[in-house]
Amino acid sequence: MGHAGRVVALANVALEPSTVDTRDFYPKNASILGFQLTDLQVHGYDPRPDLREIAERVAAGAFRVPVETVVPLQEARTAHERLERRDNRGKIVLSVAPESVK
Repeated sequence: MGHAGRVVALANVALEPSTVDTRDFYPKNASILGFQLTDLQVHGYDPRPDLREIAERVAAGAFRVPVETVVPLQEARTAHERLERRDNRGKIVLSVAPESVK
């Protein structure tokens, strides 16, 4: 995260406790934001208009996913190892050759 960046925590779906050392954020003047859609709904928020807008923007190609590498499915283990090492700067996509799909 860069200087004055933001960390957005989206509901802990694992339902496991997490520990964050907030001292790591002070030198960068960072913000930490928590977000849980269901809590907003309990307080009257209707997400449908926003979700509709997001779906329309996705359909129109407004969002770009940074794909770094496309590798054949046979190299999935190597690709996963790269992810575990955090040795990538974009998404790693596994490619399945059409003739191998049954």
